[in-house]
Amino acid sequence: MSSITIAGLWLFKSDIKTHFTQFKNSWILFSKTYKLGLLFIFSIALAMSSVTPSIFDNESYYIQTIKWLNEYGFVKGLGNLHIFFAQMSSWHILQATFTFPFLETNFNDLNGYFLVIFSFFCVQQLHQYKTSKKINQLYVGSVLVGLPFIIFFINAPSPDLPVFLISQLLFYLFIKHFKEIDYSRFMLILLLTIFLCVIKITTCVLVLLPIILLVKHYSLLKGKLVKPILFSFFVLVLFLMKNVFLTGYLLYPLQILDVLNVDWKVPTALIQLFKVGTYNAAFDYQELANLSTSQLFIAWITSFKFNGIINIIFTTLLISFPFLWYFKSKEKAVFILYVIGVLHFVLAWIFSPQYRFFFFYMLFFAMQICVWFFRKEKTIVFFMAVSLLLSLVPFLTELKLSNYTTIKKTNTKTSLLKFENILEPNVNSSMSPDFEEQIENGFHYNSPTKESYFWTAGNTPLPAVNTKQIDFIKKYYKIVPSLRTEDVGDGFKSVDCE
Repeated sequence: MSSITIAGLWLFKSDIKTHFTQFKNSWILFSKTYKLGLLFIFSIALAMSSVTPSIFDNESYYIQTIKWLNEYGFVKGLGNLHIFFAQMSSWHILQATFTFPFLETNFNDLNGYFLVIFSFFCVQQLHQYKTSKKINQLYVGSVLVGLPFIIFFINAPSPDLPVFLISQLLFYLFIKHFKEIDYSRFMLILLLTIFLCVIKITTCVLVLLPIILLVKHYSLLKGKLVKPILFSFFVLVLFLMKNVFLTGYLLYPLQILDVLNVDWKVPTALIQLFKVGTYNAAFDYQELANLSTSQLFIAWITSFKFNGIINIIFTTLLISFPFLWYFKSKEKAVFILYVIGVLHFVLAWIFSPQYRFFFFYMLFFAMQICVWFFRKEKTIVFFMAVSLLLSLVPFLTELKLSNYTTIKKTNTKTSLLKFENILEPNVNSSMSPDFEEQIENGFHYNSPTKESYFWTAGNTPLPAVNTKQIDFIKKYYKIVPSLRTEDVGDGFKSVDCE
C-alpha cells in the first residue's frame, strides 16, 4: 500500500503542483482574520493529533483493523476473531495506505490532515460570500462552528469525522447544482456519495441525491452514463468482495442474499450479538424488552447525559426545521435534503439510533437555521471564533468521557498536551501495552491485561482479542475462533465447543 501511495504521488505530481499554486493564490487573498483562524485550526489539529486518542472504538477495532491491513491485508473470516473487525471501513484502508509502520507506529492522523484541508475550503467559501452573497456558501463556511465537537474525532482514524464533513460538502454541491448541472459536477456528486457509502454504510440513503439529480437532468446526462454506471458497479463489486472476505456474507451485517457456503462465514449468533449490542448502545443499554414505540422514544431522549442531550437537540431540529424552512427559505433542494434526513433517521431508528449515525444531518439542520437568521459574514466569523476558543478545552483539562457517554465501564479520558508531544507524538492507544498470551482450543492469541474492557484490544500484537470476550461467547454461544490453517494470513473460522 505504501508503494502505491508513493507511486500515486509521483504520477499526479503535476496536479498536486497545480493545487498548491491555487492554494497559495487563495491564501494571499484571505483577510488576516481568516489567515489567523486557519493557522489556529492547523495548530489545534496538529496538537490534537499528537496526543493519545480518547475514542472508545479506537481501542476496540480502529487500531487492530489498521494493523491487520498493514501486516496481512484482507484476511478471510476476520469477523470470527472479533465481530467489530468485520466493520472495516474504507477510511481505515485509506489510513493504512498512509501509515508507514517501518518508520513510525504512532501516526494515525489522517483525520487531522483532512480537517485542515476541509477548513481551508470552508474559509474559502466564506471569503467568496463577501462578493457573491450566496447563502449556500455561508452555510458551508459555518460548518466550522461545530469544531468543539468535531475535534474529539481528530486524533483517531474515526470514519465519523469524514462523514460529518464530506456530507456537508455533498449537501452544498447538491443545493448549488440542483437547478443547473453538467456532467463533471454530477460525477463529483456521485463520487462523493459513493465515497461516503464505502466509508460508512449507514450513509447509504444518500445515494438518493445523485439519483434525484439524474432523474431531474436526465435529458442532459443520458448520453454520458456509461462511465458512472461502470464505476458504480466496480465499487459495488469491491464492497461485496470485502464483506465476503471478512464475514462470508455479501451484505454484512444483513444476512439477505446469503448464497455463499464458505468455511469462514461468521455464525448467525455472533451477528445477532453485534446487532443487539449496537442497537442497545443507542439506549444506554437500558432494558428494552416489551417497550412500546413511545416508551422507546422516551428512553432514547433520556439516555445517559451527552447522548440524551444530543437526541433532544436533534428531535427539536427535526420538528422545527420544516416550519423555519417555509418562512425563511423555501428552497426546494434544501427541503429534499430534509426529507432524506427524515428517511435516514427512520432507518437509523430501525437499526441503531446512535447520534453518530445522524449527527451530520443535525449539523446540516443547525447550520442552515443559523444562516437563515444570521446572514452577515461577520456574525458567522464571530461564532467561529468562539468555537475555536472552546476547542481548547480538551487541552486544558482532562475530560473523562465515560462520564458523558454510554461506555461507562471504561476509563477513557482526553489527554493533556505535553511539551514532549510537540516533538514526538504520544502513543496511539490509551490502554496498557502489557498483554498476555492465551490458548483456546489450540488457537494461540494475545489478550490485553485483565483490567481492560470486554471489547477492547488496543495496540496488542496480532492476533489479538480480549480473553473476556472469548470466554463470554464460549459460555453463552458455545463458539470459539480458530485458524483456518496453520498460517494466520489464511484467516479465521468459528468452531463449536462444548
